[in-house]
Amino acid sequence: MKNLMAGFAVAVLIACAVVLFQQRQVQEKLRADAELLRQQVAQLKADNENLSNLADQAKSSQSLPDEQFTELLKLRGEVGLLRRQTNELGKLREENRQLQSHVSTAPNQTGQISSEDLFELHQIHVVNAMKQLGLAMRIYAGDNNGQYATNFDQIKNELGGVTNFNGVGLDAIEFVNPGLVNGSMPDKIIFLEKTPRQNPGEDLWSRVYGLADGSAQTIYSGNDGKGFDAYEQQHMVSPSPNQ
Repeated sequence: MKNLMAGFAVAVLIACAVVLFQQRQVQEKLRADAELLRQQVAQLKADNENLSNLADQAKSSQSLPDEQFTELLKLRGEVGLLRRQTNELGKLREENRQLQSHVSTAPNQTGQISSEDLFELHQIHVVNAMKQLGLAMRIYAGDNNGQYATNFDQIKNELGGVTNFNGVGLDAIEFVNPGLVNGSMPDKIIFLEKTPRQNPGEDLWSRVYGLADGSAQTIYSGNDGKGFDAYEQQHMVSPSPNQ
């Protein structure tokens, strides 16, 4: 009997150790992601300050040639864009903090993480990945006359070299409408989760989409996939006849 009890105790300890190890891995990834966001915020703030100074200097001139006036308008637009991007990075950092809190409370009383919690955690990671990709896309467009990238390689610098977002790799995300979308089409799809995921215990599937304005949308559908089809038809861009 003592051997049986000892064996059971060892098994429980091993199970707890596995759960703690998995949780620690997730938290380490979150910390790395948060550090990347802090670096992006610092860079955006520096660029924002520099552009604001240039704009102020330009305003102090009593008269400006047409070329300088055009450059001033461009600078003002970039200042506004950078301010919005800085605010959005702050929101992403807050979402990361909430995600860390979720991870720390995910295990239930038995020390196990439920399938519902794992599903929700992964979905949060996918949404966060879509938002970071959307932000990188708009930063790229700001440096390329408003043109959006057409593949992941083109925005690798804007992503800081990151190719995996808390377990969500770029291979799990598909580029959509490449070469057809720009900033004037905020509700059009630029990324989508390649494989829909079934909600635990339900005949319901979900898929996350990244839109041109940098937001992310989670769409649900039955087994027939019609919910996805209807959403994609409304948010795709048809190529022009000469393409």
